[in-house]
Amino acid sequence: EEMNRKLTGALAELHFSPTVNNKNNLLKENVCESKIFITGNTVIDALKTTVKEDYEFHSVEGVDFSKKVIVVTAHRRENLGEPLENICSALREIALSYSDEVHIVYPMHMNPAVREVATKFLGNLENVRLIEPVDVCELHNLMKRAYMIMTDSGGLQEEAPALGKPVLV
Repeated sequence: EEMNRKLTGALAELHFSPTVNNKNNLLKENVCESKIFITGNTVIDALKTTVKEDYEFHSVEGVDFSKKVIVVTAHRRENLGEPLENICSALREIALSYSDEVHIVYPMHMNPAVREVATKFLGNLENVRLIEPVDVCELHNLMKRAYMIMTDSGGLQEEAPALGKPVLV
């Protein structure tokens, strides 16, 4: 990714930085200041429009938000097979060990390899909800009300801290 950023930066006429710190890094790389524009972070800006205090959920019936809700996503190709089995096994152990304290919500990817493993390890647990994929508004509001996020998604790794939530990758 860094190689692609450097290549693109060398070819770019204009540079759009999300933060002042990013601008300063470009200045250290001798990018002309007049060619740098601080734009903010569109991913984080989107959270400000999607997260609502009075949001009504459509896909998480039965989730007890008085418990520590853990939102899970795991679907990356490199995690398919044994790595995903290990992830789901660990989630099963958490769900069983802390059944009175924790509620796990897992919007499952449509990939059958993901669904099969998640259902095998987590499908019969009272405090786990395996749900269909959710839209961005539903996911952002679910994350906002969660205790923590466990994910292999780069996007959620960025969004969770912006919501003040710990994230385990």
